[in-house]
Amino acid sequence: MFFCHLKVEWLIVSSSISRTVQLILQIVIIDKHMKRLFLASSIFLVFAGWGLEQNLKSVNAQTSSVVIQTQKQATKTQAAKVPQLKVISTGTGNKEELRFTPKVGAKQTITVTLNKDTLMSIGDFKMPRAKLPAYLITLDSTVTKVDSNGDIFYDIAYSDVKIKGDAQTRPELIQVISKQIGQLENFKGSAVIDNQGRTKKINYVIPETVDVNIKFLVEQLSNSLQQLSSPLPKQAVGTGAKWQVSSNTSINGINLNQTTTYELVNVKNGIANLNVNLQQQEKSTQVIDYPGLPLDGILTLQTFRSKAQGKATVDLNQVMPINSQLSLLADSKYIGKNINTLEETPLISTLKVDLAIQGK
Repeated sequence: MFFCHLKVEWLIVSSSISRTVQLILQIVIIDKHMKRLFLASSIFLVFAGWGLEQNLKSVNAQTSSVVIQTQKQATKTQAAKVPQLKVISTGTGNKEELRFTPKVGAKQTITVTLNKDTLMSIGDFKMPRAKLPAYLITLDSTVTKVDSNGDIFYDIAYSDVKIKGDAQTRPELIQVISKQIGQLENFKGSAVIDNQGRTKKINYVIPETVDVNIKFLVEQLSNSLQQLSSPLPKQAVGTGAKWQVSSNTSINGINLNQTTTYELVNVKNGIANLNVNLQQQEKSTQVIDYPGLPLDGILTLQTFRSKAQGKATVDLNQVMPINSQLSLLADSKYIGKNINTLEETPLISTLKVDLAIQGK
């Protein structure tokens, strides 16, 4: 459950980039044999904004529901996919059952800092390195109810959302992204998890006045949150315990096999330190239907591989991590096809993401 929030931040940032960089990137590739123009700006966005959107943590270990509410719109509900949790080792020494036990009224604030770096080639053309600004996001949570069965109800809110560039960051990029991602400030929602950290329900209300891209982002966020909790083992575990969560997940239309391995470094006074390793791979070759792609283009995923490693410290009396650091490297290959000319263009992308979470 603690990594659910890491994924939330990645999803927000990566989707926001995908919607905003489109406004300023217009990259044209000229075919070597014919002066045929191929607009690649939207495709580039899929990669530049792909982010850890597909990474972090494992999935919810039981059927849950996601409720998305929009003003003057009907409520939407959908069932979650069920992952498999396997205990590899229960560890050594004193063993205990790890359970989340926050009290009603417990409040917590975390600051998320995220840096991304993207390299991509389209055909024979190597695109300039995408220097994206750092994202600084403040997330608040308040526990509102704890049922006798251990279910935990809490509210979440984004109290501050901003970006920070450096000398290499284009000012117009900062301006455009700041304007759009700023719509997330004061954005609110609620969630229900059980005491093993498994997400059971997520609820967001989307105002009619919010930008259409933000509405899409929130729906993607809600769909992903249900899968991105981090289940704790039912068994008692000790130092060195390892468990693995395997799942099939779909993020922005890309179907992935995801495996996350957790190792308990130690636990003392309800504070647990964990090592985390995540791997993802495409389920099969698949056509990507992504908002913003050219109408006359088809983007097909050929391969996708990502690996992430990191550490996390969690307080079992809180619903969010105390601190965490995680690094991701993702390589992907695509084929872009113009449906009018049938011309095919290979696209290769490498994405590096560094994320840090610090509790206040």
